[in-house]
Amino acid sequence: MKKINDSNIYLSVAIAALVVGLVVGAVSYYSIIIVEPKVERLLAATEDVDKNFKQAYLILRNPQIFAGYGNFDAEGISVKNSLAFFDKKIYYGDEIDSTRKAYLELLLDRREKGSTLGRNTAAFFIVLSLMFCTLFIHERRSANL
Repeated sequence: MKKINDSNIYLSVAIAALVVGLVVGAVSYYSIIIVEPKVERLLAATEDVDKNFKQAYLILRNPQIFAGYGNFDAEGISVKNSLAFFDKKIYYGDEIDSTRKAYLELLLDRREKGSTLGRNTAAFFIVLSLMFCTLFIHERRSANL
């Protein structure tokens, strides 16, 4: 009976897992390296607080891929309330003062948790890809024997 050669399946899954891992990792590391430090600088500003906080909110309003605001968990209720509050402030042009900084930090924390989850997910897919590469190599070697 002829042995089935699964090397094409292993190679395909390895490539797919690697691509997913790289895309998710790129998005997460962009957030970790560029977006989150920028927001932290805006929140740490002592001058022109209203302008900086509004800019920080507008950045945080578009969430990181794993920190979406559409599906709320138990911790997300405070995020939902913060979004509604800041949306009204932005819409009516009201000032955002330094007493509201904690709510912006809550949104930033949510984004940071999403970035961490994205980084860990990317690592999982890359390890999965390495596992399938190992299976691919093993299958090729055993097929040649």
